Amino acid sequence: MIRHLMMSRKYVKLLLSGKKRSTIRPGVLKVAEKVYIHSEGRIVAVAEVEEVVYKRVGELTDEDAQIDGFSSRDELVAFLKRRYPGLKDSSVVTVIKFSKVEEVDMPEDAHYGGLTPVEIATLALNKLELSRREREILKAVVETKSLRKAALKLFGTIEKRGVIRKVLRKAAAKLINGGLEEKNRDN
Repeated sequence: MIRHLMMSRKYVKLLLSGKKRSTIRPGVLKVAEKVYIHSEGRIVAVAEVEEVVYKRVGELTDEDAQIDGFSSRDELVAFLKRRYPGLKDSSVVTVIKFSKVEEVDMPEDAHYGGLTPVEIATLALNKLELSRREREILKAVVETKSLRKAALKLFGTIEKRGVIRKVLRKAAAKLINGGLEEKNRDN
C-alpha cells in the first residue's frame, strides 16, 4: 500500500496552493487514505486521499489534466511520457485525487523511530536476522548514506525508494519492538 509519494518542489507548490489536486502514477497502485508527500529529502505535506481511479493513458481527459495542474490533456500526457519512459496510450495509470493537503516540515527519518536510515540499517545489519535481499538493501543504504543513491545502485532508478523504505520501516519496527530491548536486557 502506497503511503509515501515523491514530488518535485514545483509540483509541491502547486499542490499546496490548491492548483494541483491530484497526482498520476503509472501502474495499478493501492493507496492509503492518507499519504506523506516527500520533496528534497523532507516530508513537506500530508494529504487525505479522496478518490483513486484507474485509467489508461489514452482515457485521460482535460479535466484530469486540470485537476493535476496541467493546462490540457496533451500537456499532461506529454509530461507523463517524458517522466515515465515506455508509458504508452494503452498503459494503466493510477489517478490519486486529494481532498485535503496540509503543509508540514518533517525529516524523512521521522518514521524510523527518530533514527536516520543509515543508523537503522547499521543497527539492523548488526542485530537482526535478515533475508539476503534485506541485507543487500540495508548494506546499500549504509554504503551510499542515501536512499536515493541506494535506489540508483540497486535498481537503476530513484523511483524504487519505496522498496528501501519498506525494508527500513520493518527493520526499525523489529529494533524498536524487541531487537534493542532484548539486547539491552542481556547486558
